[in-house]
Amino acid sequence: MKNLSFLNPPPLYVEIGQGSLKALREDDGMELTLERHSDGRLTAPCKEKTVLALKNFLKAKNWQPRIRAVCAVGARGVSLRRLSLPAGTREEFHQRLLLQIEGEFPLPPDELAWGCQPLGGPPPSNGIMAKQELLVAAVRKEAVADYHEILRACGTDPVFTLAALARSNLCAPAVDSFTMLDIGNSQSELTSFENNVPTNSRIIFWGSENVSGSAGAKSDALEQAIKNSLTGTKLIVSGNKLSEDFTSRLTKTLGNGCQCERLEVAGGKGRSAAIAGLEKFAGQGGPALVIRLEQTSGAAASLAALDWKKWGARIGALLTALLLLPYAEALLLKPHLAKKVAAFKAEAARLTVIDRELDFLRDLKSSQPPYLDVLYVLSKSVPPGTRFDSLSLNSHGEVSLRCAFHDGQQVADFRTKLIDSGFFANVTVEEQVPTPDHQKVNVRISAQEKTLTQLQALSASLPADETGKGEKSASPGVKPPGVATAAPTTPLVSRKETK
Repeated sequence: MKNLSFLNPPPLYVEIGQGSLKALREDDGMELTLERHSDGRLTAPCKEKTVLALKNFLKAKNWQPRIRAVCAVGARGVSLRRLSLPAGTREEFHQRLLLQIEGEFPLPPDELAWGCQPLGGPPPSNGIMAKQELLVAAVRKEAVADYHEILRACGTDPVFTLAALARSNLCAPAVDSFTMLDIGNSQSELTSFENNVPTNSRIIFWGSENVSGSAGAKSDALEQAIKNSLTGTKLIVSGNKLSEDFTSRLTKTLGNGCQCERLEVAGGKGRSAAIAGLEKFAGQGGPALVIRLEQTSGAAASLAALDWKKWGARIGALLTALLLLPYAEALLLKPHLAKKVAAFKAEAARLTVIDRELDFLRDLKSSQPPYLDVLYVLSKSVPPGTRFDSLSLNSHGEVSLRCAFHDGQQVADFRTKLIDSGFFANVTVEEQVPTPDHQKVNVRISAQEKTLTQLQALSASLPADETGKGEKSASPGVKPPGVATAAPTTPLVSRKETK
């Protein structure tokens, strides 16, 4: 069973006071100093240091379950009320409880961290709650939220109760009405109990640092602070750093027949009367009054016993469904997945054909001579009024054309533009014969295109149009004057020799 102890880790017991935090887990304890703002909230550096110190103290792993942290908070800012609720259903009972809390406390229930403890009464019958006496403890939600945030960040699951209730758990059961005085370093907590139920609790700014030597005026100050707040004839004193004769001196100082007794608690780091009371609560199933941050309609249901058999059957059915769900899902979705796999295979076969055809088209595009680019250059280089009789282009890059120009100067200009265009390796005027009326000149011109690589590079890098003033290009590759736009895109379909 020791090998399975990580499934149920030992709890952490915490007492949170105004200026310190004490923690105990099994026999290992620690104490931390707390720093607060003027409004009582913990400072941000204090939160960070506390989280880091608690993580190092717990040494919990991320894969381990959360550690249960039972926390006792002091009486500072806590208000106690004893309420009586009439009979009704559980839902009505909870609504009436919220209404009474809103009427008794200065803040609405949503802004409070509160808890209640039944003070006796018959159990519910047929879903009807009988008249109940309740003890309600409430504090501002922000006060507990800081502690909850710190403990959750350390990998724990915190539960909060009152430190006064934890200390009273150490008192003898025969004591009904009494007063408890817990002395801290700089301030003390005084709580009155009637029939083992706390009626009020307050802070006294007098601590163990005032206890030195004889009681004297310092004990007189304590006596004046608590004399009118005593309940019963017994004052139970707890706290560290108290001398053995402190209670006897306090009895003499009070002088009203009240007997002072010291609550004996084992000493050590992280130990106190509140933590000892929390340890005793663990054997009793937990504290009776739990202060919660978020209250739901199920909070009032804690006043009655739950039907564990019904909930156990539901949990068992849910676990069974979770275990069988993967197998059921596999059986139900198998036909659908088979169709999906078949469709994917068909698509994969189609993609193979598409890739093969795409490679063929890309090869055609890359190997096709730019016929349209050559025609484009010829059309932009020829002067207006020129008549073409024939034009021959072939795949070897040979160009031959017959046309009629107005005069020889146009022939020379046309040849110059073709050379300057950079598309031709050479341009030759093979025949130049004037017409009988000397109005035209019949010309036969042959040219050789540059290589395919050179033509494709030149076609891809044609510059913008010239200004159109008839000026010659400064270098090969620049379009001749009068070329308005870039050459059209080369078609993908190859062209046979044209004569």
